[in-house]
Amino acid sequence: MNYSVLDYVHVFKGETPQQALENTKETLALADSLNYKRYWFTEHHNATTIFSMAPDLLMMLAGTLTKKMNVGAGGIMLPNYSPYKVAENFALLEASFPGRVDLGMGRASGTDILAKIALQMTREKMIEVDTADQIQEIIYHLTKSFPEGHPFQALKIAGAPYKPNMFMLGSSAGGLSLAAKFGMKFAFAGQLNPGQDVQLLNLYKQRFEAQGHKEKPYSILSKFIFVADTEEEAQRAALPAEISWMKMYMGVKSEDLRLMSVEEAANYEFTPYELDIREQNKGRFIIGNSEQVKTEIQELERTAHIDEIMIADWYADQRTRLKGYALLAELMKA
Repeated sequence: MNYSVLDYVHVFKGETPQQALENTKETLALADSLNYKRYWFTEHHNATTIFSMAPDLLMMLAGTLTKKMNVGAGGIMLPNYSPYKVAENFALLEASFPGRVDLGMGRASGTDILAKIALQMTREKMIEVDTADQIQEIIYHLTKSFPEGHPFQALKIAGAPYKPNMFMLGSSAGGLSLAAKFGMKFAFAGQLNPGQDVQLLNLYKQRFEAQGHKEKPYSILSKFIFVADTEEEAQRAALPAEISWMKMYMGVKSEDLRLMSVEEAANYEFTPYELDIREQNKGRFIIGNSEQVKTEIQELERTAHIDEIMIADWYADQRTRLKGYALLAELMKA
């Protein structure tokens, strides 16, 4: 089974956005050397602790610094863009790194309502778009396949056609339905909706095959994964992320969600209510030593029939992060 990375480009406590980018460069080099299949960037806006607001720009950086891995967006949040601009950007990326570009598309805006308004091209009215129409238009632009008489048929992209690897992202049945309809690979955000990952990933393959596509279905499952030499070390490494997600669940403002250090998290005193929320969030995480993590991934492979496992990266410091990546690569090869 393949293994890969979803990078949020966290600004760790006491560091700057510039340092966050340096950390990503270091992590890219390691992941490429360890034969990770792909390295994706999220799209988030109006955040002070996450520096991945432009995944396509980060992809250009990643493609330049790596030789083997696919680089991708996990994802391009379609409400924020015109299909033509998405197609232009990914044509440029595909021309730069042929065969290594992943276009992952999401139905959400990746932000709150204020930033969503700021991202729109007009302030007069919030534009509501049909995701299926956007996807179809992107495909038409990239593959130079507009039907006769389409109003955009005359638009050009130098060097077209292009065909980056196209993925639909999702954490619900909506995303998988679009993936099945268009014959796309499907990446399920198990860290967001852990209760339905097995059911929906199986449903994706059933619906894909029912559509009669020539290609085979392909599914990725992402989780917050923390692996260390011992279970105790892994639990310690995961604790800042568990506290962060507990606070999100409780409605804490985004500016107060900076990841604690491992040391701070170890001294955190949970209230009974917080402990209950932490327990509810357990399904978002895979935490343990190499043997424990491998067993859990193998179980997901068996039940959800996934083709790839993806680290949704929520490590709290660079040293622990790099060690975890190295251990995951080792256990996946074993």
